[in-house]
Formats: sequence, C-alpha cells, structure tokens
Amino acid sequence: MNHALILSFLTATAKKSVEARVARARDGDSREREDLIRDYTPFILKTASTTAGRYLTVGRDDEVSVALLAFDEAINAYSSPRPGFLAFAATVIRRRLIDYYRKENRRDEVPFSSVTPLDDSEDWPIDAQASRTYDLDGWSKVLERRDDIERWQEALRPYRLSLKDVAKAAPKHADARERAMSIGQILATHRVLKEKFLREKKLPIPEILAILPDDLRVSKKTLERQRAYITAIALIVAHNLGSLREFLEL
Repeated sequence: MNHALILSFLTATAKKSVEARVARARDGDSREREDLIRDYTPFILKTASTTAGRYLTVGRDDEVSVALLAFDEAINAYSSPRPGFLAFAATVIRRRLIDYYRKENRRDEVPFSSVTPLDDSEDWPIDAQASRTYDLDGWSKVLERRDDIERWQEALRPYRLSLKDVAKAAPKHADARERAMSIGQILATHRVLKEKFLREKKLPIPEILAILPDDLRVSKKTLERQRAYITAIALIVAHNLGSLREFLEL
C-alpha cells in the first residue's frame, strides 16, 4: 500500500473541518448552511432511521423533516471549534424525534433491515450518491473517517505539524515506512514514553533509541529525519483513531 498517496488523500479530505463549516453557517453563510445539510443528508437519514427503527425516505416520512430541522438547530447551537459536531447533531436529532413520537403517540414498527434500493419515482437530492442504492453503513464509515481526520489534525497542531507535512515526510521506500510505522506504534503503546511524548509535544528520540528491538534499530539521524511521520503514526494509535488505523493498516 502506498502510504504517501493515502496521506495525500487524507490531507485533501481534511481541508475544511465540519466545525469550521458549521461556524460559517452559524455566522450567516446561508450557502454553507445549505451545503452542510446537503452533504450530511446521508448522516441525518442514518441517524433518523436508527432512531425510528426503520428505513426513512426523503419526501415520504415526516421523521426526515424533523431530523433535517434538528440538524439545522444543531448548527445554530454548536459553538465549540473542537471536533464533535456530528456527535452533538446526532443527539439533537434523536431528542427531537423522541419528542415527535411522544407528541404523535405513534411509532411504526418496521425493521431497519428492510432497506431497499430506491426506485425511479423517488426524489433523492443527494449529488454524492451516484448509485440509487443508499449504503448507510458505507456513509457511516466515511463520516467516521472524516471525524477521525479532524481529530488527527487537532492532535498534530501542538507538534507544529500539518497533514501536508506528514504526507511530505512519508518515507518513500516500503521497508523504511514499515519500520517507521512500527516505531510509532511502539512509542504510542509504551506507557512511560507515551506520557512523555504527549506531555512534552515532541519525539523523545534518545528514549526511543534505548528501547528499540534489534530488528528496528535505526540511527538518531534517521529518527530525526522521520520525526513528522513517526509522530503522526504515534498520534493515530495514542488517540485510538480507529478508522485511520484500519485505513493505514496499523
């Protein structure tokens, strides 16, 4: 797997965090608000469908309108610049749907597993969905990865690193990459070194060299040259960014 290309892809994906977009929408950017609601309609539908216990369709189910309004409400209410908007929005959607069901005093029991492809007559205003089949699990993974990328960016900042820095620093040779990734994982799972690394916001190079097994022995110069890449890998593991660990095969 070409990790340099993967990291370049992740860099492009993370150019605009959802929290930054929410802030612009909350400050009066109506186009950004519309784009947010459009881009996250799959997330809104998944959250609403999970709460409803059945598949919901745009233009047919009242719950979709409730969920869309709840997402819009979440945009207005969220003020933190830190990652976490989607979790907050999901909570608002669930609460508004519960309020809706209490008010209506009804709830159709349709298995959520009854998801079926859309037919040509159904209105589906989601540009990102080229296929007529709505893959809830697929979109959930995409959104989880986006959240993890944003958390990764946030973790890198105290180390004065960006995702672009990491992509540029990725070792070109496969064996060097694998060795650097192993060193990053060792750092993130060694209790004492991990604490020092997270506290001091820098790579503890002498301590790393002292604990490396023979098959991972490298020079101090090599560690310094690969500092950005090892730091980035260690932060993925230390912060348990599961979707990125899976994506990068950590």
